[in-house]
Amino acid sequence: MKDKSIQELINLYHSGKLTIVEKKVIELIKKNPKSFVLYNLFGAVLSNQKNFDKAVINYKKSIEINPDYAEGHNNLGGALYQLRKFNEAIDSCQRAIKIKPNFTEAYNNLGLAFKELRKFNEAIDSYQRAIKIKPNFTEAYNNLGLSFEDLGKFNEAIDSYQRAIKINPEYAEAYNNLGVTFMMIGKFNEAIDSYQRAIKINPEYAEAYNNLGNVYDINEKVDEAILNYKKAIKINANFVEAYSNLGHLLKEIGKVDEARNCANKILSLKPNDIGYRINITLSIIPVVSSVEEINFHRNEYQKGLELLKKYQYLTEKPGDTITTNFFHLGYHARENLELMKNTSDLFRQIIPNINYVSKNIDKQKKQKKIKVGFISEFLTKHTVGKLFGGLIKNIDKKKFDIIIFHTYRTKKSLIKNEIDSHSNKVINLSNRIKEQHEQVEKENLDIIFYPEIGMSPITYFLAFARLAPAQIVSWGHPETTGINTIDYFLSSTLLEPNNVRRKYSERLICLSQFPLYYEPPQNLGTLKNRKDLKLPENVRLYGCPQSLFKLHPDFDSILAEILDQDPEGRIILIGGEGKKKYWLEILKKRWSKNFPILNKKVLFTNTLSLLEFISLCKCVNVLLDPIHFGGGNSFLETMLVGTPSITMPGTHLKTNITAAAYKQMKISKPPIVQSSKEYINLAIELAQDDKKNLSLREESKTAANKHLYNNLKALKEFEQFLEEAHTTAQSGNKLKDGYKIRF
Repeated sequence: MKDKSIQELINLYHSGKLTIVEKKVIELIKKNPKSFVLYNLFGAVLSNQKNFDKAVINYKKSIEINPDYAEGHNNLGGALYQLRKFNEAIDSCQRAIKIKPNFTEAYNNLGLAFKELRKFNEAIDSYQRAIKIKPNFTEAYNNLGLSFEDLGKFNEAIDSYQRAIKINPEYAEAYNNLGVTFMMIGKFNEAIDSYQRAIKINPEYAEAYNNLGNVYDINEKVDEAILNYKKAIKINANFVEAYSNLGHLLKEIGKVDEARNCANKILSLKPNDIGYRINITLSIIPVVSSVEEINFHRNEYQKGLELLKKYQYLTEKPGDTITTNFFHLGYHARENLELMKNTSDLFRQIIPNINYVSKNIDKQKKQKKIKVGFISEFLTKHTVGKLFGGLIKNIDKKKFDIIIFHTYRTKKSLIKNEIDSHSNKVINLSNRIKEQHEQVEKENLDIIFYPEIGMSPITYFLAFARLAPAQIVSWGHPETTGINTIDYFLSSTLLEPNNVRRKYSERLICLSQFPLYYEPPQNLGTLKNRKDLKLPENVRLYGCPQSLFKLHPDFDSILAEILDQDPEGRIILIGGEGKKKYWLEILKKRWSKNFPILNKKVLFTNTLSLLEFISLCKCVNVLLDPIHFGGGNSFLETMLVGTPSITMPGTHLKTNITAAAYKQMKISKPPIVQSSKEYINLAIELAQDDKKNLSLREESKTAANKHLYNNLKALKEFEQFLEEAHTTAQSGNKLKDGYKIRF
């Protein structure tokens, strides 16, 4: 056979006429069984058909005939890569390079295989060699960016993608990958722009639509997120990830039936994917229509825990693949200890790689200072950052070395910068659990302190590992974790009523003070009045500026009775855009059925800035602390203006925060009540009695500055607890349950 005939066949292959090529190449191989080029071409046709096993057979025949055929070795490497035989792929690509030292495609394929083996430095070296030989090799630049991204070198990743785009402005995949990196570092506008550019180039790019939906979801642009997930699904009717994202969002906004349809589609497409099954089974909606609905979802959750026990889930990224929105169980006004322990036991059983024990635990440490790692996704402009940032910034650095661990989802902010600047070291955790273990283990910590566990999937699953002799959680999310590698729950005697029932899987440690060193906001500017905030000026206003999922159905009757007894009263809630808009619809339907007065006399603001929030708190006559799960940081901010906050404490920390704060402030007659009737009566009394109201405001502002803000005693008790936990751990013991710290 002449070279011309082979070239014609190759041209047909490149023009996409694979059926013709396949038929002719089979015929020609029969006539010329010693043609290594034909076997290689047949392998390429089979690879295009994703028949990689047969492709490997033909590539091997090609190089058996001609062992020095570099293209055959490289193509064999590519097919082995597709079969996930990465070490064999590396061997084939290296053979190709040895034969043909400037073989750029082989270097690129070599990099791909190294990346899959998580040998990122070797992958980067391979891509860079390819680029050195072929400076306009766009695919190598794109792949280089992916490896930099895996290493957390986001600036280098961005540079690589942008170089690929500069060479080829129509490179949709590079735009998509650029968007992913921008999203990971919190540059959401840039991410949106990148995804939209990818879609403009390739209007059928389902993955880019899905990723665009993710950015909109993170930024509470619910309608836009739903639209893009649906576009992704329209393009690819079997796009499981898009169904999962859409289903999760639909359930978050209360569209349960539509979410169930997504779940059923996922299970039909991926019946053996345990990650999706976990998310579908253990999902809790934030806002409910009734107590009966709470009962239903909790029962379904418990059944789900049993059903999932028969599976095992092997995943490198549990924090990325599992959505831990079961923290919403905390808003049900129920005892959650056994449920959280059962949840923890399930994950320990079915995800074995989260059960890691550091090799450093029993080693003697020579470090003079106590090394404390603070691990949280929310040490930024977030309630957790506001509550715990002061402890980190002001802890005695002569006694403690402070390491901050953020997740890649931690948002940038001035608060984050301040916290980071007061630490000895800042580490951004990988999104792979094994590497997270290694990152934390490397720091040889004496103590790990989680301000909260449950709101971030990444830190939730990290908490299953034993990475320090003493591991502590506190009240950033005021619920037990159920995780037996967390030794202590740090609380306060003020927050823990005398209750014989055990509420924590952890050993309870109580300071005499609130466990925080709260630094109140400074330089807010001039507070706004009712007119500025577009609030009615000639009525009494009762403010409840809390997250809507804190409004338990039991609270509705109290709100309705206040409005019934005070005809001139109105209640102010924070509504707004995004998910809140949909939660509001659920609330209004709930109220229409049971307490229609609420739909007539409850007013809603949009999302507020800090200045607007504190201004609102000053403008209202009285604040209403939700029953079953009250305010935390919001109360601390409120005390800048001292507005009375009616509160009814209960048996759990989450119900006691406002009452405990009043006690620490030593208020002579705090607005603390013991029954719904008292709650209603006192709210109306304080709203109508201007003199009494003003007196309580002035007393509260003074007391907050004296006893609540910048509390040095709380800081010293916190330091003392860390020292005692460390000393006890060194002797192989733990502090006793219920231990009280007094400075």
